[in-house]
Formats: sequence, structure tokens, C-alpha cells
Amino acid sequence: MNIITGASGTGKSALIKAIDYCLGSGQCELPAHIRRRSVAVGVKWVRGNEEIVVGRIIPPVGQATSTQLFVMTGRNLPIPATINDFVGPTNLESAKAQIERAFGIGDLGGEAEPGRTVRGRATVRHATPYLFVTKEVIDSETVLLHGLERADKAPDLVASMPYFLGAIDDASAIQERRLKQLQRTLDREEAKASARAKADTALRQRAFGLLVEAGRLGLTPPPAEGASETELLASLQQAQSTSTAANAYPGEGEIAELQRRRTSILVDIEAARGQLRSARAALRDANGFEAAVTRQHKKLGLAEHLDLQKIAGVCPVCEAPSEKGRETAQALRQTLDVVRAESAAIERVQPRLAGHEIELQDRIRGLNNGLREVDGQIRSWLQQSADTRRLASLAQAKAHLQGRVSYFLEASAEEPRQSLPDLNVLRAQIAELEAQVDRETKRIKLRRAETKISQFASDILAQLPTVAPCVGSELEFTVRGPEVVLIEADSDAVLRMPDVGSDQNYLAIHIALSFALQRHFEAITAPVPGLLVLDQISRPYFPARDDDADEREIAGGQEDEDIQAMRRHLDFLFAEIQRRTGLQVLLIEHAYFADDPRYVGSTRERWTRSSGRALIPNDWPVRPDV
Repeated sequence: MNIITGASGTGKSALIKAIDYCLGSGQCELPAHIRRRSVAVGVKWVRGNEEIVVGRIIPPVGQATSTQLFVMTGRNLPIPATINDFVGPTNLESAKAQIERAFGIGDLGGEAEPGRTVRGRATVRHATPYLFVTKEVIDSETVLLHGLERADKAPDLVASMPYFLGAIDDASAIQERRLKQLQRTLDREEAKASARAKADTALRQRAFGLLVEAGRLGLTPPPAEGASETELLASLQQAQSTSTAANAYPGEGEIAELQRRRTSILVDIEAARGQLRSARAALRDANGFEAAVTRQHKKLGLAEHLDLQKIAGVCPVCEAPSEKGRETAQALRQTLDVVRAESAAIERVQPRLAGHEIELQDRIRGLNNGLREVDGQIRSWLQQSADTRRLASLAQAKAHLQGRVSYFLEASAEEPRQSLPDLNVLRAQIAELEAQVDRETKRIKLRRAETKISQFASDILAQLPTVAPCVGSELEFTVRGPEVVLIEADSDAVLRMPDVGSDQNYLAIHIALSFALQRHFEAITAPVPGLLVLDQISRPYFPARDDDADEREIAGGQEDEDIQAMRRHLDFLFAEIQRRTGLQVLLIEHAYFADDPRYVGSTRERWTRSSGRALIPNDWPVRPDV
């Protein structure tokens, strides 16, 4: 336990900003007073015999950040006294990578493109919610962890939680992220292919209709039903260059044939739709029957533990000869055999029904495409008949059609004709990765982590001062959100943070969750430093006032409920530190408990008004570059 107390405005809270800045923050948030009188900030991390010193240049006021960092690793490293003592100059990304390796955050690769982030990739920046309990968090009813209040950062912090909670390892994280990237790529390409297919279908239908008209006028042979788009365009080129000559008007027999085909297609569509409805009804019945069979099998499954083969032929009460027991056992065995057979039958039928449903859907789509094509031919016939009657001669009709063909060819030539990628290759890669990514195991591990953290948090909450409805209640932590809910002791009601009320309760919940996470991290050896920085747990008890800006010293005497509550918090902190081996707590406080030897012995700095001491003393000179 390390405690720093002092008056308001002495730079206590800036310690968190300094540590965060040395963890690769994209922006320097140190106050202007510090930035005008300091040129660099550094943090030394220690784990066993391994040490790492990270230093970073402080930008002058008006400049958002600095990309100049220094990283030095080794043993027994001295703390630099000047900038000249910093070694290992590097850029921001390289520095963060070295810190991640020191913390144990795996090399997850997959760097983002410039200006973009890789969702779900764990970095050192995603460990900060578990290290800092800032003034924005410590008694908040809306912000659960540091950084979640920022809409631009929260999604990445939440996406990396399964990694830090031990639900996935480095390899699984890489595979899962790669799978999501491929799925997004497949969705984009399928959308492009669908749009291209619609455009190609419309183009083909229009070209086919023009060729049907050209065939009636004798400009080209009638188009084949299965002709490709390229063949249709080539035939249109031929029709455009063919010299005009008189020919017959469109025949009435052709429209009759088209109407007959249209009626036949409509009948087929209606029949297919009826079959599809029947297949879906059968599939629903099968699913319902499967559920009933499963429930019956579970009930009858109890009989399997009775050893039905060894039922005696006597009454278990009077030992008189009786076949009733054997008859009942035989009936149970027969019933179990029937239920098993029905379950197996359902397993065989369900896939066939699902496949039949897909086949019917494909057939209906094909019939609809054929219907649109026939409708286009009918429209073309009607239009040609009207145009032919309107024009003075068949030669004029041909010339008019050739003009339409020419306009169509010019318009279609301007459309991009890019080749589409082979989506089967992409689908094969996704299928291979899906076989490797075990999402069910991840879900189970994540739920176990949530349960353990909830148990830790509930145990800690019972040790902290609270008021109703928190007294005797349990905490339930979930990553989804993330969120903490309170299970009320008497009513088992589920209360969310806004329902809890009282800053004292919010403080206790945040303290309980922060230490519960640290307990879990220690248990699974997570790549999160054993450090918690608490920014004034006395906020709910001693609100800051303009006339009380100095350190508040407490030394015996009559104590109210607020002081007694603070002492309970301190008792928990010192007890937790005593029972843990890998945890360091940095407590930034406005209050100083002079009568508590533990508190006095753990206090490293006292920045009071009378002493004139502060993080940056007022007599420090101003930097020459600001």
C-alpha cells in the first residue's frame, strides 16, 4: 500500500494521467501547470527480477502529444534523473509492443491500417480499465470501468475483455479475429455479387428482348434460351450492322405461345410455393415432435438406473411370487426402445426436410426469373406490334429498332465489367477457421470467469460499508455491456446501477469489482499488472469544498458515520494487501488518518498547504519552449 495525501490542486490525480501517458496514451492529458514545468515523465515496472523503465517526453502546452518514448528493460535498472539518462529511444507503436511483451500480452499481430483499429486485438491500452479507478468512475452510477465512458474507446475495450479474463488465448484470439475479418469480406463480396447479378439479369433481359424483336424483323436469328450475356451482345452488334429489308409483322401465334408459357410458369410457381409451405409445416412439426420425444426420453431415462434386467419375480413386500415387476420393467424397456427409435427417425428426417426446403426456394427463384424473362418477351412483342403499326413501313421499324439497339450497346459499354473473385475460396477459408474456433468453449470459459468474479465481488462487498439495498446483497458481473447488477438479499430482485442509489453504495460496488478482477487476474496469471490506483475513496464522505481545499487530518475524537465508514474501507484495503502477494495499491487521498499507524506507515507523500509540497512545486522554473 502506498498512500499520497494532500490538498486540492497539488497534482495527486495527475499521477494517474502520468502513468497512463507512459502506457502509450494517444494524448497527453497532464495539466498545463505540470507541462510548463516538466519535460518528461517516467514509470518503472518491476516483476520479480525483471524491470522495465518507460519514459516519455511531455509536449508543450498546445501540442496534443509526443511520439518520442524511451524503453529500457533489464535488472536493477536505475531511475533516470535527467532526459540524458533515458535510453532506448523508440516510436509509440514499438514502445507499446515492448510494454506488452513485458506484461505478457501475447503477440497477436494483425496491425490495423493507418487511421483504423483492429477490433478485439488486445493491447496495453486495453489493460488500463483494470488499473485505474479514477474520479470519473469511483462513485459513478453510469461508468463501470475506466475508459468505458468514451464512445470511441469502449467497443475495443469490451472486445478485448475475453482475452484478459482468460476465455481465449493468443492463438484463439488471432483465429477468431481472422474469422471475423473473412466473414466481413465475404459479406461485402456477396453484396457486390448480388448487385452485379441483378444488373446482369436486367441487362440480359433487355438484350434478349431486343434480339427477339430483331429476330421477328429478320435482322438476326432468334436468340437461344441459354445464350450468355456475351453472345447476346454479339448478336445485337450483328443486328445493328444488318441492312434493313421488308419482312412480316409479328405473328399472333408467338404471343399465344408466350402466354401459354407464362401460365405454365405461374402454375409451377404456385405448386412450388404450396410444397414449400408443406415442407416448412413438416419441419416445424418435426422440431416440435423432437422436443416432445427429448422430454419423454429424459423422463424415461430415470428407469435406466433401476437395472431393469434384474427385477425379481417376487413381491418386494411380502415376497410372494409375482410377475408384475418384470412386466412393468419389460414395458419400460419397450417404451425406451420406441422413444429411441422415434428420436433416431427425427434425426434422419430433419436434414432431409431442411434440404428440401432449400431446393424449393431455389426452384421458386428460378421460376420467377423465367417468368420475368417471358414477361419481357411479351412486352417486347406488344411494343413491336404497336411500333410496327405506327411506322409507315417495316423498313422504318427495322431502322427504329437498330437505333434502340445502338443506344443500348453504347449504354452497356459504359458499365464496368469487372470480374468477381471466386467466393468459394473465401467460403472454404471461413469453414476451415470455423472448425478451429471453438466458440462454445469460449462461452463456457467466459461464463466461468464471470461467475468467479461475481463471487469475489460479492464477498468483498459484504466487507465494505453500504446502505440498503446493498446490505447483504450479491453482485453479478457480466461482460456483455459490461454490466454489474445487484441481487437484493431479501427479495432476490435484480437491481441495476441506477436503482442502487447512494454514492456510498456506488463506491463500494466499484471497489468490490476492481479488487475482484485483480483476484481473478492473479488466479489465472492474466497479462494485467497487479496495480490498482484509487483516486480518493473518501469522495462520497468528504465532498470537496472551496473552503476545505487542504488535506483533512483525522486523529481520534468524536467520529461520525462517514469517518467510521472510511475506516472500514481502509481495514479492507490493508487486509487485502496483507493476504495478497502480487498486488500494489496506490491510494490518492484527501484525508490523512494520523491515528492509524498502518495509514501513517504507508503514506509516502503529504502535499499540504503549510508544507508547500506538491507533485510539481511552485518554485520550479517554466520550460523555455512554452
